[in-house]
Amino acid sequence: MLVPGRSRFLSLPLILVLGAGSAAASCGSSVPCQPTGELGSCCENGADCPALTCLSQFPSGLCSMDCAATHQCPSGSHCVKIVSQSQGDLGTICLKQCGTGLPACRGDYGCRSAGDSGLQVCFPG
Repeated sequence: MLVPGRSRFLSLPLILVLGAGSAAASCGSSVPCQPTGELGSCCENGADCPALTCLSQFPSGLCSMDCAATHQCPSGSHCVKIVSQSQGDLGTICLKQCGTGLPACRGDYGCRSAGDSGLQVCFPG
């Protein structure tokens, strides 16, 4: 659900949480995750995302950054507030933009709508 305001809110009822040992899972295939360090990349720990943060609560980890204070994200991404029905508020992070004419999401993530604005971002599932 997109809520008006300074940041985008995406209500996601089915967010998957992996244990610490599961973060090294594949990025959508039988090939082990190969982190690139870029926003949206898979990660196992902070070393995989030198200029970003590795969010281990996302499947295969997610290189991102907190945008709660500034509501600013790198080009090609959007500031989205993640609210899970099962886990509550997971914070406000930058998610890679996707859709027609844009790079595809990584293998284990899909292009999901973030409300009526037409905004689409890469998210698990």
